[in-house]
Amino acid sequence: MTSEPAVRKVLRRAVGITAGTVAAVATAAAGWMLYANHAGAAAEVQSPRDIAAGRGHWTEATDSTLYSQGWGPENGPLVVLTHGTGAWSGTWFELPERLAAAGWRVVAVDLPPFGLSSPHTALGFDYSRAAQARRIRALLRELGRPAVLVGHSFGAGPALEAAVTGGSLVRGLVLVDPALGLGQGGEAPTCEDNGSGRLLAHRPLRTALVRATATTEAFTGTLLKQFVHRKEVVTERLLPAYRVPFQKQGYSATLGDWAVQFGSGACEDAVSLRPESLQAWSSKGARVDFIWGAEDTVTPLAQGRVLQRWLRGSSLTVLPGLGHIPHIEAPAEFGLELVRLLAGYR
Repeated sequence: MTSEPAVRKVLRRAVGITAGTVAAVATAAAGWMLYANHAGAAAEVQSPRDIAAGRGHWTEATDSTLYSQGWGPENGPLVVLTHGTGAWSGTWFELPERLAAAGWRVVAVDLPPFGLSSPHTALGFDYSRAAQARRIRALLRELGRPAVLVGHSFGAGPALEAAVTGGSLVRGLVLVDPALGLGQGGEAPTCEDNGSGRLLAHRPLRTALVRATATTEAFTGTLLKQFVHRKEVVTERLLPAYRVPFQKQGYSATLGDWAVQFGSGACEDAVSLRPESLQAWSSKGARVDFIWGAEDTVTPLAQGRVLQRWLRGSSLTVLPGLGHIPHIEAPAEFGLELVRLLAGYR
């Protein structure tokens, strides 16, 4: 029989080994954060206009400068694309050209802090859905005619808000695998304090965390694969486009600011987060078309089926075998479906 002192000795040794392992891991993680933070700060030195190198268009939207890119005939019917998390106007790849070939004037806009759009004042900037919708409306007013909005993932919320509050500025809405923040049954989200705001309250710390993860080039592919079903589409051909904004001055800091606000999105005062307001809007004949990857694990298809029933007159197109980013998983298939839906707005 093993004596009690012997057992205590084994336990002390196990605890010592565990504590040593944890300390080693913590030391390695801290070292990596210090290195990544220094490297990120050294990389984030270019102005948005220098990165754009004369391409694209700039719009002043009261509190920010918006960057957008355009394709297709100037006098064609207008479609405006709003991207998802970590994306920007440069990560739609061949989709804008496909739409332009169908006769559309295509404008892809960067929603701050993503891409080359920038807040005038970083501290205290409003990244809420309602504020992003105001920026979209500012762009539409400058473009001078109504548009169909196509919003993907995170970008679907501002697009929906802009449609609900934009009056005649928006004449149609297509939402692709939207991350709308509503409950599983279409109910209003519950405003709860999940502690993320306190955890990331220290701006230098959250900036370092972003630089050690989201804006580290070596992790771009790994992170992107979490959003797609067809992992094989994440190739070295795609990744450089996602990394372009990593050069922008202050990018990681503003990305951290956005993440804190996005984490408390359920507490926002947005019309599109109120089910009764959305139902009233859709009952007036407003049209919403959904496109959804059947294998989406970020915003599962079940949400789309609920929203289709809940928003009167909406349609739901399901793309088999695709995940959360169908325009990179099956560009031709997704492009055909989007062109088909947009034809209903011609």
